[in-house]
Order: sequence, then structure tokens, then C-alpha cells
Amino acid sequence: MASPYKIAILGLWHLGEIYSAGLADLGHMVVGISEDNALIDNFKKALPPLPEPELQELIQKNFSAGRLSFSTNFEEIKNCNVLWFTFDTPVNDADEVDLSPIWQNLEKSLPFISEATLIVMTSQIPIGTSKKMCEFIKTKRPDLNFDYAYTPENLRLGEAVKCFFNPTRIIIGTDSMSASQKLKDIFSGLKAEFLEMSPASAEMSKHAINSFLATSVSFINDIADACEKTGADVLSVSRALRSEPRIGPKAFLDAGLGFSGATLGRDLKILMSLASEGDLDLPIIKNVFSKNESRKDLAISKIKSCLNSITDKTVGIFGLTYKVGTKTLRRSRSMEVAKELKELGAILKLHDPEADISEVSTYGQFDFSMDPYKTVEGADALIFITPWPSFKNLDLSKLSTLAKPGALFFDTNNFFWDKEDEIKKVGFIYLGTGRN
Repeated sequence: MASPYKIAILGLWHLGEIYSAGLADLGHMVVGISEDNALIDNFKKALPPLPEPELQELIQKNFSAGRLSFSTNFEEIKNCNVLWFTFDTPVNDADEVDLSPIWQNLEKSLPFISEATLIVMTSQIPIGTSKKMCEFIKTKRPDLNFDYAYTPENLRLGEAVKCFFNPTRIIIGTDSMSASQKLKDIFSGLKAEFLEMSPASAEMSKHAINSFLATSVSFINDIADACEKTGADVLSVSRALRSEPRIGPKAFLDAGLGFSGATLGRDLKILMSLASEGDLDLPIIKNVFSKNESRKDLAISKIKSCLNSITDKTVGIFGLTYKVGTKTLRRSRSMEVAKELKELGAILKLHDPEADISEVSTYGQFDFSMDPYKTVEGADALIFITPWPSFKNLDLSKLSTLAKPGALFFDTNNFFWDKEDEIKKVGFIYLGTGRN
């Protein structure tokens, strides 16, 4: 690696906690900046806002080595030759992005940006944002010479540290050869292919990748619906699809209640907005979004069909977090299902091995327990949504004894496909997705 860079990080939630610690571990001098005193104090104690495997140790290691620090003072930017934006872009309930935190912090940082600074954007932004930001900087500081690059993140909750250090490729969106070389120097400690392109192409690449993944999810859910009508098994069909070399073994082909968490929905919505503003016809993108929105009603309609009525029926929901490996309930499909069932008169009992009860309470008053067996007591139906591995270790006989006789066992993601016979044997009515 060339000489270590001095990097200021703005945006210190999930994306920023990973990039600040990761870039420091690559040998650079990194300072994370935020006006949130409590957040900064916690970082100094190696307490990141969103826990991730190996992250706390990574922060402690680089903090002790003097490569990583945290501050509330924006003037720290003066001492840095790289300014990196890592805000987790807020998304509303309609999957529409809010760029105000990025714009506000860009304006606050402008007086302190030094000559020849590299400005890097890794936050999730709509196409065209990089151009607007560069124009904004030139308007506010016309004499400032700076480089700009957009490099989209590729982190997965619960595996973020691993993703940072083992990228399959790093996209560099810039019109500047010097910016491209600087980013290659910064990431020189990683073994990854660099894909160089314009900022607009990099922005569109992020939208395209997530939209393709979203399309795969909605596609297999269409196939799952067709399987249920014809007697086919979606697990067998998915296996056949993944065996096709032009599709591949890692394809997003798991049937269930659709994607959640806003990550994929955000990029679909950006392209849908682009279509409406630019008189474009993007029917595939529109229908992928619509298909996914309809999936959250799947659990409701199936439970209605099996139980005849939801009113006053006790339903236990297992798995509340957005996905396995994280504590966050942000845009959780499980909580959306729980709210709808409650509105229909169901008696809800909720369990998740990692969810924070205080966050659960933000969705309303629910009977939440860290004990999975309490969630089953007197249940007419059990719904398994987020597939935590620990659920495979549950005592099925004990579950059956605690639940009402002949209770529904709704395996929304076919997580228990290999235990179907055992589940039926202990007295449950087993129901999967796309299976008969």
C-alpha cells in the first residue's frame, strides 16, 4: 500500500461503523464524525449502534492502534485527504429515499474540505445524485479542486465485516483517473476486481443489481404459486433452476413472503420514479414491486383458509428481525404480518432470539418472549418467518404438546422442509410455500 490516507467518515450507523473500522484495519488513519455525542461516546467504548460479528473487536483493535478515532468536531475534516459519506439512506414506508442527511452533512463539511480532497460516496443514492452533488460543491466553493467517486456498498446485515474484507468486486464510479487510482490504493489490501465506470453507470449498476435480485425473488414466488396449483414442489424446481449454469447455485430462488428491509425495494422505487419522470415504460420493475407487496398478504390468506377465521385465534410468530444475523426490525416483513393479524382480531405471541423488546414495542403492544415455548402455549397456528438456525433445534414434541391439538405449522420459507414428516407426526398441520 502507498502512504496511508487520512479519511473522515460521515454517517455512523451500519454502513459507517463497518467502513470506519474496515478502512482503519487496512492501515489508514480514520476519524468518524457525528454531532451525536452519545453515539460518539459509545464508539469510543467500542459499542457500535448495530452489532455485527467481529465488529466490536475490530473497533477495539484499531482504536488501540491509533488508526481509528471518533469526534463531534467537523473541523477534523481539514486534516483529511479523503471525505467518505456512509449514511444508511433513510427510506419511508413507501420505499422512497430521503437524502436530507447527506445534503445537510455535505453542506456542514464544505468549509473544511481541503484542496485536492477525494470525496467518496458509498451511501445508497438515486441515479443522478453524484452529478448534482458535484455541481453543488462547485457552486458553493468554485475555487476548490477535488476528486469525486461513487463506490456502492455491498454489505449484508449479519455478515457485514466478512463482506467488507472479501468483496467479489469493487465498483469505482468516477470521471477522474486520479480518483480511481486513489481508491485502488485505499483498497489495495483487498483481493478484488475493480470495475471502473462513470458515476452514473455506477449508480445505475447498484439499482440494476438489487432490481435483478428482487426480480429473482418475485419470479420464484410466481413459480411457487404455480406449483401450489399444479401439485409441483417449488424446492425441486429451485434445485433444477440452480443446476442450470446460466443461472447458478447462488441464485435468489427461495420462495416465501418476499423481500423486506427496504434495501431491494428502494432501488425498484428509484427506477419506478425515473420511469414516471422520464416517460419510460418499465413494466418488469413495476410488476416485481407489486408482486412483492402482495406477498405479505399470503400468510394472512393462508391462515384464514386453514383456520376459517382469524378472530380470537392465538397465533405464534417466530422470527421477527429483518433477516438472520441482525437485531434490527427495520421494515420487517414479520412485524407487518403481525400488525395485520392483530388488526383482524388475532391474539399474537411473538418470539425472536435476537430482537430487542423495546424495538418490538414501537410496532404496538405485543406479547413478546425470549422463550420460544411460551410463544406456543395455546396457539392455533405457528408462523415461522425469519429462519434463525436455532429454530431447527426446537423440541417439536414439546411444541405440539403446548399448542392446541392439530395446530397449523406454517413454514413460510420452507426452512423445515427436511422435518416435514416429523412435524406432521407430532400432530401439527404442516404448510409450506409452493408445496403440496
